[in-house]
Amino acid sequence: MKNYGTLIALAVAVVFGILAVVLANRWMSTRQEKAAMSAQVPLTQVVIAARDLDIGTKLTQENLTLADWPKANVPKGAFTKVDDVVGRVTVTKMIAGKPLVAAELASEGSGVGLVAQIRPGYRAMSIRVDEVIGVGGFILPSTFVDIIAVEKQGEKMVGDTILERIPVLAVAQETFVEEGKAKLVKTVTMELSQRQAEKLAAQINQGPIHLVLRNPTDLGDRIVEKEEKPVVRRQVSRAPVEKKEGSGFNIEVIQGDKSPQSYKF
Repeated sequence: MKNYGTLIALAVAVVFGILAVVLANRWMSTRQEKAAMSAQVPLTQVVIAARDLDIGTKLTQENLTLADWPKANVPKGAFTKVDDVVGRVTVTKMIAGKPLVAAELASEGSGVGLVAQIRPGYRAMSIRVDEVIGVGGFILPSTFVDIIAVEKQGEKMVGDTILERIPVLAVAQETFVEEGKAKLVKTVTMELSQRQAEKLAAQINQGPIHLVLRNPTDLGDRIVEKEEKPVVRRQVSRAPVEKKEGSGFNIEVIQGDKSPQSYKF
């Protein structure tokens, strides 16, 4: 029995030894393949997001890192140093592992949060909306809307599009008390030029407005539907003109020493 125990232990040792050799060979082969690929594809380091980042997130050493990236496929505007982007603010959502580019960051010194999303020369303006005006809650940040003003003209209510393709920056909810009851409303914050903001502010005080959700790929102006009106042609009856005798006139032309010549009309 002792001999059998020794043989079994020796066999187990041989099997584990062979397994260890196989695993070691595979590990070495993998390292060699990676080294060969690295030698064939030149790499460089770029700054990537260490985790998912929301719009308006301030970049820090903690949410950024460096990663190897194929040198030939580095995105335009990418950064190679973390210190170059620390303190900047994202204007789009960032996915972990995605390289940061300048176009997705706010300008330096623009601030944090909503302020960083406002383009130079534009303003952020918020209005209250309900489920109807707010298109049933489908208006979200980064979408575009047209603004329609409704006015009463005589006995009719007439709508007119006063602003087109207005970007939405943020959507929020707030609760206020009206007639002793709490009421939940939504506010939509949009990016407008100064003239657009003035026009919208004036219209809000004149009558109701509606937001119309727009396809972001639609870059054209609104389609104007023209009502074709029938052309009315008036028939004018003309009475024949009777020429009366003796109603004409004579012209006498005198040229130098020549005798005068008369013309009758």
